[in-house]
Amino acid sequence: MSEMFVVRAGARSGKTTRLVAHALESAEHARVLLLGIGSNSTANLRARLSADATATVMVAEIGEFAGEIARFADPALRCIDETSAYRLYERAAEDLFAGTWPPADSRIDVEVAELRSPERFLEHAQHLIERLRRAAVAPREVLERAAKGAAAFYAHPPNLSSPSLLAYLNDTARSSLEVDTEELLRQHRREIDLAKIVAELYARFEASLENEHLADRCAALSLATDWLRSNPTPERRAEFAFDAVFVDDAEHCDERMHDFLAALTIDAATRLILTCDDDGTHRPMQGARIERLAEAESERLTEILRSDVRPTVERCSDREREAQRVAAWIDERIAAGTPPEESAILLRDLDDGARFEQALRERDIATARAGRCDLFRVPEILDAFALLCWVADPYANDALLRILESPRIALADASIALLCGKAASDQRSLFSDAERANDDPRPKALRLGDNVLSGAVDPLLSEIARERVAWLRAFHARSRECVSHAQLIDAVDRIWAEGLAPSGPESAASERSRRIHLEALRSRIVDCEAGDGAAALFSLCEHLHAVAERERTEVVYRRREGVVTIATIEAAVGISFDSVAVPGLQAGAFPAYYVPPAFLFTPSYGLAARENAGGEKSTRAAKHAYMTYRYKLRERHIEEERRLFAFARSRANAALLLTASGRPTRGVNTPEFLEEFRR
Repeated sequence: MSEMFVVRAGARSGKTTRLVAHALESAEHARVLLLGIGSNSTANLRARLSADATATVMVAEIGEFAGEIARFADPALRCIDETSAYRLYERAAEDLFAGTWPPADSRIDVEVAELRSPERFLEHAQHLIERLRRAAVAPREVLERAAKGAAAFYAHPPNLSSPSLLAYLNDTARSSLEVDTEELLRQHRREIDLAKIVAELYARFEASLENEHLADRCAALSLATDWLRSNPTPERRAEFAFDAVFVDDAEHCDERMHDFLAALTIDAATRLILTCDDDGTHRPMQGARIERLAEAESERLTEILRSDVRPTVERCSDREREAQRVAAWIDERIAAGTPPEESAILLRDLDDGARFEQALRERDIATARAGRCDLFRVPEILDAFALLCWVADPYANDALLRILESPRIALADASIALLCGKAASDQRSLFSDAERANDDPRPKALRLGDNVLSGAVDPLLSEIARERVAWLRAFHARSRECVSHAQLIDAVDRIWAEGLAPSGPESAASERSRRIHLEALRSRIVDCEAGDGAAALFSLCEHLHAVAERERTEVVYRRREGVVTIATIEAAVGISFDSVAVPGLQAGAFPAYYVPPAFLFTPSYGLAARENAGGEKSTRAAKHAYMTYRYKLRERHIEEERRLFAFARSRANAALLLTASGRPTRGVNTPEFLEEFRR
């Protein structure tokens, strides 16, 4: 591998500007690749290049670029998203929950931690397996390390009555340390059984990906790395051979990414140049490996950093008043001359953004989200999704009810009740009450869909309601026709254009924000690559239902004139704003309370489960409690939160607002960042 060269500097010091300048200079006489870590980092790199420069410098997100290499190595390979990967993982566990694995004559006891709650167990085991995959720990190594770690811990247990250990743990975890030799042996057996189950799930999931020629992001990085190592020469790599590779925000790279970069630059003639903020690693507990850059040749930028912005610090009585205060502050900054696009609200969790969106819209200020969020909590998204579901399936009851109540149709409850009822008939009077009660045994869901499409209850509706239902019936027919003959994404655009009511004039903040939300959903639909036709639309809706249940969609930051950004802090990597508000700085929100993961895994101690299945005295396992203390996981979590808070503050160029709501706590287990900063 060629030697790494790392440009080191703090926030807003010009690292990315220097990297892009080097890439453009190298592109004049060499083939150059510019990689971003994450969608927002990559979008920021593209925004810094002119149209002419993008023709000479190849810009890509590291995971997507790895997927291109993996598909080149195996043309039959199909890259899948997080939701599809989880479905595959669920299928890998079917034998376990059906009782066909492990075999009856095996020595594996399936009464292990949390396995009695299948959905909960699957979720927690999947989080562990993803961490193992990012750390490049194979299924075989899981068993080996679990066995060695268990032997080391249970053969010579530490002092479980240590005063420092007892003082560190809360009451629930402290009770788990009251164990005797017999209980430790029982927990040892359960732990080894759990390791066998997790390793088997892991191996089956990996085998399913391989057998079905599928790859998620982590698998794509591994497959691309293996192919690059097998094809080290530029002649064999074809279009994937570069003279120089530039990587921005390298402090966020995990083990898989580092291995991929090493394989990509395995030729000694290929230069690898990275930028790194040593204090900017937000999530080392989730896999970032900044230590792999420690011994590389480096240059520390000598430019004088802009001084930190002195913040305005306020505590509000409740969440709504906090939202109003933040919105008023943004409005004041805009009135003072700061463009809306140079203002941002940075949140730890973007799902908390709805209250700030509403407060800003009341002041006629449009907003746009950026970062990972649950799109399907947004009312505008749900309205648009309901239209697609009903066009795909006219008996999608929940979707149809939402459409009937939407601003476009706006039926009264009485009209909807009539649509859910039985068809109008002049012969009803000929039957007795008992016969009448049984003449339409269909569920209300089927009756609603059928009545809307057939018009069977139209005579019972008011004139206005009848006209709206007739329009909806014709709209469904037109939409089905459009889906059958046009490309799916074009059909989606037409369905939304006709079926969704605007929330105001085009220039109104609410309408601009609504269109931005629809852009985010449209981008997610494009990523699905569902195909075309009515069957493709039905499959797309089923997939999006699964996405809504478990996936947090990445919304890429785009600078929009006249629009305030509401973003997660991670989404602001490489981006700064004139005015930044960081709200929600109370204990439990930011920083979040530390909740130990259900499964811990370390090279020294192996695997540990939080729940002590079958334990008579304690619901917690002793080893898990000890490992939480041994590795000071709560302190490491708080340190991550402090890094994230410092990074959020560094995004402000001119003005910074820090707020919290409610009364401050004593800050014993979780600190109060706002009060610390105030002092």
